[in-house]
Order: sequence, then C-alpha cells, then structure tokens
Amino acid sequence: MSAVDLKTISSSAPAAPWRAQFGSSSFLVVPGCIVIVATLLIPLAYVLLLSLNRSQSGVIDLNANFTMANYTKFFFSPFYLRVLAKTIYIAALTTALCAFFGAILAMAIWRAPAHLRGLIVIVVISPLLVSIVTRTFGWMIVLGDNGLINSTLIWLGAISHPLSLMFNDGAVIVGLVHVFLPLMVLPISTALDRVDPNIPQAANTLGASRFVTATQVVLPLATPGIVGGITIVFSLAMSSYITPALMGGPDSGMITTLIYQQFVVTFNWQFGAVLVAILLTVSLVLVGLVLFEFTRRTRKWMVRQ
Repeated sequence: MSAVDLKTISSSAPAAPWRAQFGSSSFLVVPGCIVIVATLLIPLAYVLLLSLNRSQSGVIDLNANFTMANYTKFFFSPFYLRVLAKTIYIAALTTALCAFFGAILAMAIWRAPAHLRGLIVIVVISPLLVSIVTRTFGWMIVLGDNGLINSTLIWLGAISHPLSLMFNDGAVIVGLVHVFLPLMVLPISTALDRVDPNIPQAANTLGASRFVTATQVVLPLATPGIVGGITIVFSLAMSSYITPALMGGPDSGMITTLIYQQFVVTFNWQFGAVLVAILLTVSLVLVGLVLFEFTRRTRKWMVRQ
C-alpha cells in the first residue's frame, strides 16, 4: 500500500465515527431547534434582560442601563414574598393530592381486567377533551352560593346560609387537581405497565399485606412515572393562571395573576419580567430538588434490595 493511500485512510478515519454516531438524519432536528430558539429562547432572553431595566410604565424597549432595583423591590417586600410562598404552597399541595389520587387510579387501571383498562383510561383522560375554561366554570357552578352543593345542603336542612366555597384557596386547589390529575395518572400507568404483574402475588405469598405490597414493592418500581408526573403537575400548577383567576378571584394571591396585572393592567413590563424570571427560577430549582431527592432515595432503595 502506498504512502498516499495510507494518508487518505488516516485522514478519513476520524469522520467515520461521527457519521456512524449522528448520521445524515440528525439534520432533521435542525428545523425544530430553529423554531425552539426563535419562539422560546430568544423571547425568554429578552424578558430576562428586560427585568434588569428600571421600571417604566408603558415602556417595553430594552436599554443598556441594567439595574437590580426591581429584584430588590421584590425580595424586600413582604407582600411579594407572601405571594411567592402562597404560589409554592398551592402548587405543592395540588401536586401531592394529584400524586395520591393518581397513584390509586393508576394502580386500579393496572390491576383491572384487560377488557376494562381501555374504558377506565378513557374515563380518566376524558377531562382533557374539554377546555380548562369550561371545566373551571363547571366547578364555579358546583361550588357557587347557588350551586349544587349549597343548594343540596340547604334543601336537606343542614345549613341555613350558603357556605363560602368559592374564591378561596380550597376552590383553587380543587380546580387545579381536577385539571392536572390525568397528567399524573398517565405517567404512573406507563411505569406500572413495565412491572411484572406476578410481583405483587409473590409479595403476598411471602406474607406481605396489600398495603405493604403497594407502598413498598409496587410504588418504588413506579418511581420514574411518579417523578415524571410530579414534574409535570408541579410545573403547570406553578404557572397556572386561568383556574386561580376564575376560582380564586382577582385577589387570589398567585404570582401568575400578579404577572398578568403587571403586563396588562399597569403596563409595568420590567417588573412583570422580574416576576417571570423569579417564577421560572423557583420552579426549576424546586423541580431539580425533587428529582435529586427521588434519585437519591431510589439508589438507596436499590442498594438495600
């Protein structure tokens, strides 16, 4: 073999692994990446930079005079800190309730006969076929002063005056749980489908009760689905606007309603951008902590096994 042939082979050798690893099909993701950058990353970067400008009502142009005054205003104001704490509280409680009921529904689907699983899944995901606004107004009719619950209780003589079931934290949580529960059930059901159905029977044969089997055998195996559901529900609950605005009223105390007021009512886009940046950061940090804790516990459980 000549020196020219050896040189040609050596020069073309590094290119082979690159083509084998990525291939020509990898270029198919380029249009999607361009769309993500143009519609998500660039506007988000603009909003984050806008949060560093001084507040000026009606001004949305970005300038180079950056300041942390808006962030200082937020973190040194007890009102805004209470709003952030309440948003985290409602999102966390909504996620916990969705995880509890979602795990029960997912295990019911998993243990159901094959000919009934499809029907149960359709029933669970059917609320997703109706818009959030329609579902929220439905709950407003049920929980209102003249709604189904109050009318029934008054007719039974249990109460003489309507209960205040609307425009409070409880109403917001009920609405959010109803909206996001299917998004918790589906990931858990997917994870349970990968679990051998004979495992619970083996645990029962070894003397484990149904509760112990469900909580210490089956649920740890469904951890990926639980983590996925928690991530989806918590992120959406933190950024939910329609349900808190309608069922909690204009003074619901959620940071999303505050963002709407800053952008649409007062036209203070700079401070509204600060609220967006803080909401995004807090959501990412809390979701990251949840993922880290679940990963640590899963590894600990696997080592113990």
